[in-house]
Amino acid sequence: MNRMPAAAWLGLLAAPVVVLSVQSIDYALVHVACSHGSRLALDIVSCIGLLFSGATAWFAWRLWRSASRPAAQSGTANDARVAFFALMAMLVAALCTLIQLMMWFPQWVLSPCR
Repeated sequence: MNRMPAAAWLGLLAAPVVVLSVQSIDYALVHVACSHGSRLALDIVSCIGLLFSGATAWFAWRLWRSASRPAAQSGTANDARVAFFALMAMLVAALCTLIQLMMWFPQWVLSPCR
């Protein structure tokens, strides 16, 4: 049995962990941002999280495209399993990217000192 590609595991597991980590780090950096009067640290952390989530979605999309090609289909359960996991990884990572963007939006609108 073949192993699952790393792009599937990144999309399924790493993207949600990064979103939760960014939320925790941003929460911890609010006092620093308020005391310095600059949101730069918050924006850097959120940007890194957004880029990571977007990259994992793109990697999972590429894996899904290559695993679900009709010419490459041999009809085995392993091919279907890889395509299914890649699709789920793409959807989870895309949702994490959207969540990351929605968590970053209030930082643009609201002051960290409020």
